[in-house]
Amino acid sequence: FVGARDGLLDLLKIKNRTNSFLNSLTVGILGTITAAALVIPDVSFVLAFAGSTLGNALIYVFPALMFRAAINKLPKATKLQKFEVKAALTSAALGIGFGVMGVVKLLQSV
Repeated sequence: FVGARDGLLDLLKIKNRTNSFLNSLTVGILGTITAAALVIPDVSFVLAFAGSTLGNALIYVFPALMFRAAINKLPKATKLQKFEVKAALTSAALGIGFGVMGVVKLLQSV
C-alpha cells in the first residue's frame, strides 16, 4: 500500500510529506476504497475491468514502449532495429485492441 500511496504522491508532484499528511492521506485512500467496496456489490466487475485494461497494458503496451525508448537512445539504430520497433508497436496496438474488446464484452455482460 505504501508503494501505491507514494506513487500517487509522485504523480501529483506533492513534495510536502509530513507524517500527519501521510497518515491523513492513508486514511482518505482507505476510506475511499472501503466506500467503493460498500457500493460495489460484485467485485468481479472491478477485477475483469482491471484485467482487460491493465493486464493488456502490462503484457503488450509497456514492453513495446520500453523497447522503443531503448532503441531511440541508441546513437545509431540499424534498419532491423527500426523494423523491430514497428513490429513491437504493432503488437502494442493489437494489445490495445484486445483491451478494448475485453472492456466492451465486460460492459455487455453487465
